[in-house]
Amino acid sequence: MSAEQDKKVRWEEMFPEELYRKIQDESVCYLVYGLAEPHGPYNALGLDWIKAYKLAELAARTHGGVVAPPFAWHMQERPEFHDDGKGHGWLPSVGVKQSLCSSIPSDLFYRMVFHQIRDVDARGFHAAILITGHYGGLERTLRLMCEYYGRRTGSPLRLAAIADWEAINYKDYSGDHAGRCETSQLMALAPEMVDLSRRTVPPELGTSYATGVNFDDEDALPSREEGLKIVESQVEQLGRMARELLEAYEPAPDWQAPSQRDVEDVWHRFEQTTWPYWNATFSEYREALEGKGRKFPGWEALGE
Repeated sequence: MSAEQDKKVRWEEMFPEELYRKIQDESVCYLVYGLAEPHGPYNALGLDWIKAYKLAELAARTHGGVVAPPFAWHMQERPEFHDDGKGHGWLPSVGVKQSLCSSIPSDLFYRMVFHQIRDVDARGFHAAILITGHYGGLERTLRLMCEYYGRRTGSPLRLAAIADWEAINYKDYSGDHAGRCETSQLMALAPEMVDLSRRTVPPELGTSYATGVNFDDEDALPSREEGLKIVESQVEQLGRMARELLEAYEPAPDWQAPSQRDVEDVWHRFEQTTWPYWNATFSEYREALEGKGRKFPGWEALGE
């Protein structure tokens, strides 16, 4: 392993003086999000979170920065993600018999994100990039949260939020679910977590988990080689984002981050103001997929 590869980037693995120096010298923090959910029978359940976390590590090692402690519990507004696994709720209608997902309510997830942003601010970082490996619209809410934190607190912390596919600059890839893009990414980042010989799902899990890769099309099969090129473009883009955020940072004399109690007030105001735009019901989720979801009208229109 090279010295560059061996460089510590995980917050929780550093000694106090190491993290302090990082904050002074490489003052960008990567906050990573994703959940465990089935991605076909051939990918590990944690694909979304694993790819985002390993991308953040590569970006931090290559371009500098710190990767925040992991939290692989995420939200998804589709009801089948939250069922009890006993066939209640929406599950029979979509062919899912056991969700196997590490999902939590959306308000709990977003509240946690606000406190994470506040912690990064309080530790003295100049910039933070929020990366979600699980997407479908929630990345837009994360961007609203970044905007709102700055508006309500006046913090100089520079923030950005993206779904990991938005950092791809290779061919025409734009993300998928257990398809050629995601599976190739995981093959590049954690090859031991992909097994393309697994092509069928046990009957007790339901048919909907068998989607993703078309094994009848040899030209469209995922590969580690393709994944490495996708990942390389993402790491380059994340580095560019980090540089732009750090260049845009302007110190605020005597700045002090809000307290946890203060940020609770910010969170509750954000929740009350923006919750209609979270795609918070199953029907709204479907409308968002069809481009019919409610459009965010802007902060001024909301009195913010």
